[in-house]
Amino acid sequence: MALLIRGGRVIDPLLDLDDYLDILIEEGLISRIAPRIEKEGVPLLEAQGKVVAPGLIDMHCHLRDFNERRKETIATGTRAAALGGFTTVVCEPNTDPPMDNAKTLQRWIRLAKQEGCVNLYTKVCITQGRRGEQLTNLKALVRKPWVVAATDDGSPVVKDEVMGRAFVKAREHELLLTPHCEESRATIQAFQRANPLIPLPDAIALYKREPHYVARDLMLAEKANWRVHICHVSMAESLDLIKKARARWVPVTCEATPHHLTLTEKDAGKCGPDAKVNPPLRKKEDVEALRQGLRDGTIDVIASDHAPHTPEEKARGWEEAPMGAIGLETTLGVVLTMLVHPGIITLAAAIERMSSNPAKILGLPGGSLAMGKPADITIIDLEEKWVVDPLSFASKGRNTPFTGWRLRGKAYATIVKGEVVMKAGELLV
Repeated sequence: MALLIRGGRVIDPLLDLDDYLDILIEEGLISRIAPRIEKEGVPLLEAQGKVVAPGLIDMHCHLRDFNERRKETIATGTRAAALGGFTTVVCEPNTDPPMDNAKTLQRWIRLAKQEGCVNLYTKVCITQGRRGEQLTNLKALVRKPWVVAATDDGSPVVKDEVMGRAFVKAREHELLLTPHCEESRATIQAFQRANPLIPLPDAIALYKREPHYVARDLMLAEKANWRVHICHVSMAESLDLIKKARARWVPVTCEATPHHLTLTEKDAGKCGPDAKVNPPLRKKEDVEALRQGLRDGTIDVIASDHAPHTPEEKARGWEEAPMGAIGLETTLGVVLTMLVHPGIITLAAAIERMSSNPAKILGLPGGSLAMGKPADITIIDLEEKWVVDPLSFASKGRNTPFTGWRLRGKAYATIVKGEVVMKAGELLV
């Protein structure tokens, strides 16, 4: 199958490319890039007035499925990804049941092959049941090319000794660790059980927070001389620790989410449970630090942390509602509206953080428009104006803090391995 993309502004940070070019796709690969390509009998996709970029990669996404199909499935989640401009999605392993054994992983692979409409990869659990006690059998879980990292996302691995052994095992199997460095409800409750006289609000305040786990995991990464990618950084202090670690040549990368880059703890009160996320929304000073981290390169990746829940669950009220917000269909629009158009970061930097860098960190085949690369391409309309309406989403989730936001910029087309899976807001799969 062939396709000719004509007349778009082609931006590829890895190639240091920003020019008006045609792209010819043949047999699912990029075969030629030039100012003007003539090829008879090849379908045209006109891209004048639009940006043609390497396919967006979301390296932190919850697609649920298994026993939580009411929240999201691989089928609905990947279609939401296509609408949002993502050609590749990396799933978190805190599923029900968790991705901590070969049988569950194989079940996921079957679903991914059957139901996915974009490229799919997954992480696996660091510990059995994500309980932080016994390491999983990484040797049995490193299934290439499907498995790209290990994490107990949703909870930190609390015990230093267990996490230390995880780094040793990860290096042995050449698997990236992407730890969740933040207090979770489960760990706070465990702390309170051990200190029953301390009220819950005080327990939350006293319990070791994000910077503690960031510092600990950076130290363990340095000791093991192995790579670590810090998930959803949300605090200025965490960024400072990462900067200092890089100065010591610790192999660390990190990510931030659109909601942590645009919303504060005051917004959480206005939005209600749809803004209850893990880690929580932070202070204005933290948001400003994150934005500076994007500008100076401390933050390598923007990831959605798409975390769908049912409307009934989110309607329980702040204390009882689960943590998480959806983001596959809003991430690009929020980044363009709140970060690119105001000049906080350049368009090339946004593409780098949402495509080139995730591919490089995870060793994925995308992230560039170089000839011979897979034809995973996102075409972006920088000027399309639209209002966030979760009722129109392909995702089963409706829990977004951006409901009603007026955004400027949206994915116009999503091309996966040379196949147009979405165009002008219409799914073609």
